[in-house]
Amino acid sequence: MKKLKSILVSGDRTLKVWESKNKLRGEIYTKDSKKWEQAADFYYKDGDMEEYRVLEYFGFKNYYKVPFERKNGKIVLYPVNKQKRVIWSNNDYDEWAEAMADEITDEEITPEYYDFCREIDLDDERANLNVEVDGYIVAYANLGLWNGRVRGAKLIGTNVSQILSTKDDYATWFCDPHNVKAETIHHDGRSYILYRVAKNKRQAELLANRIAYGGMSEENFRRETKSLRPYVAQVYGW
Repeated sequence: MKKLKSILVSGDRTLKVWESKNKLRGEIYTKDSKKWEQAADFYYKDGDMEEYRVLEYFGFKNYYKVPFERKNGKIVLYPVNKQKRVIWSNNDYDEWAEAMADEITDEEITPEYYDFCREIDLDDERANLNVEVDGYIVAYANLGLWNGRVRGAKLIGTNVSQILSTKDDYATWFCDPHNVKAETIHHDGRSYILYRVAKNKRQAELLANRIAYGGMSEENFRRETKSLRPYVAQVYGW
């Protein structure tokens, strides 16, 4: 018997992810459509990892998850703010270059100059997010590597600004209705990162080990930590 795992929205498309004993099924609905218009099945060993394969298959990049619960056999959506709130992104290089066209010449818009501006912008957001948390931030990562997807973890620290760091070529940090996340891109693939707050550094270390070596699921990681979103929302008024 299949059960609904996720509802995700991107533009006018809705992706429903269903989970059964050994597979996930993705179904795409367009606005006002009652029957799916595109579907695909994905056989898996780890549902949390494979859900990202479903997203990538259907080209879902800028999306938000719609929280829901089951009442009397029916799916009931939570009335929450569904908007994806971007903290910082450098995905729109062409738009940035066009905006700078009146100020500098094309010859001056070099990769080195772009990296310089990127760091300035990041430093501004790090200053905005210079907030200490009650606990220790740890990242749960679903990494896209040349040999496939792998799970990873990273100890971040006690200050929100410390999440704004990556070696990947492109990155977007954002808030969904419940969490602070990042999507990064490099030449081997795309990675998805979830930032949560552990009680202290000791618990963060134990969680990181369980994620990297014990196969801890994202669901269990969420259950044993608390959201970082309130700290970010307070800064930006979200």
